Amino acid sequence: MMTTTTTTISQHNFYGAGDSETCISIIENLKEEYGLFVWPCSVILAEYVWQHRSRFRDSSILELGAGTSLPGLVAAKVGANVTLTDDATKPEVLDNMRRVCELNKLNCNVI
Repeated sequence: MMTTTTTTISQHNFYGAGDSETCISIIENLKEEYGLFVWPCSVILAEYVWQHRSRFRDSSILELGAGTSLPGLVAAKVGANVTLTDDATKPEVLDNMRRVCELNKLNCNVI
């Protein structure tokens, strides 16, 4: 049996007061793999980070079970020092985390 996977790049835009806005690109693999697609709760958490960005600036953030890393990437975008973690037995998820950091030109520690 052959399975097909679809890889796509999703765009997540965040807006604030005045001219404040940012966009994060996420590489998603739309197959039954928990860490390779953006969960709805991660969008809500990322929006929270964006709306409270002054609290996250210059802080150290550890995102556990980061998967596609959207909240952590938003935290890095607003100036936090971010470490992204996930299941070490899922190298495809860790590799994807590194790729989305590069895609968004963000320097996060991935472990």
